[in-house]
Amino acid sequence: MPLACVGRARDGPAGGQEDAVLDVIGDVIPFGIGVALSPFPIIAVLLLLTAPVGLAGSSLFLLGRAAGFALLTALFAVVSDLIDQAAGSSVPAAVLRLVLGVVLVGVGIRKLVRRSRADGAPALPGWMQSIERTGRGGALRLGFVLTVVNPKEIAFAAGAGLTIGGAFLPIGQAIGAGVLFVVLACLSVAIPVTLVAVAGARVTPVLRTAKDWLVANNAIVMALVLIVIGAMLIGSGVSGLPG
Repeated sequence: MPLACVGRARDGPAGGQEDAVLDVIGDVIPFGIGVALSPFPIIAVLLLLTAPVGLAGSSLFLLGRAAGFALLTALFAVVSDLIDQAAGSSVPAAVLRLVLGVVLVGVGIRKLVRRSRADGAPALPGWMQSIERTGRGGALRLGFVLTVVNPKEIAFAAGAGLTIGGAFLPIGQAIGAGVLFVVLACLSVAIPVTLVAVAGARVTPVLRTAKDWLVANNAIVMALVLIVIGAMLIGSGVSGLPG
């Protein structure tokens, strides 16, 4: 999280500072949930859990994913903080959130339209079809790369990072908000990994059913998530503009 935030917390009584922290947490939670609802990482970890690499590989995938989100969130928080310092106000970061929200809504609507015109069941991407041959190192790299090069994942991390960096929180509180986002973002991947670690092969049929449903409906799920989070970003950006 941005070191420049230290000593730059909002002026005022402790109650005002607590309100600022709660506002940031309230803004960050939807971004984390939006990432968690992204179907492709869930499909990927379910494929890993049923592949030879099994629990060890899926755990490393989760680790790589958490590292990727931590890096992205910190980067965008620092960028937001630097932009606000250079401009002397929080308006540029608000504009960035507004633009990002419009883009996400547009992409979500486009995906819905394309899905409605598509015929037949969607095919898995080639990298997913090769997951069964992935080793432990490959699973770790996949978790990291799938996070840091995926435009949709970057957009969600950007929303969280810009929100945290634009709030001028002390470093400890900023890190706490970032950790909350990373935990929520990785929750949907962590849950099946935990289930297999606890219950073993007994949950495999349930995981296969969940994977098949996500493969069939991933476009619709992702489109709706993008539209909802995009609308929230637009609202956050508009509220950060001068009255």
